[in-house]
Amino acid sequence: MDLAIRKYNFIQKLVNVDKESVIVALEQVLMREYEENMEISEAHKNELNKRLESYKNNPTDILDWENVKNDW
Repeated sequence: MDLAIRKYNFIQKLVNVDKESVIVALEQVLMREYEENMEISEAHKNELNKRLESYKNNPTDILDWENVKNDW
C-alpha cells in the first residue's frame, strides 16, 4: 500500500475518533515530528547572526517595549 493511500485511510479513521485523549496524543506526535524536522533557512540564520553581532557590539542600544508599543 503506498503512502498516499495509507494517509487517506488514516484520515478516514481519524474523522471517527471521539476520544480527545487520542487526538491530543496524535497532535503531540505530529508536533514532535514537525519540530524535529524544522529547518531554519540560511537567510534567517544570517539575519539572526547579524542581530546577535549587533547586540554584542552595542548591548545598550535597545528599544524599550513600552515605547515601541505606544508608538504603534
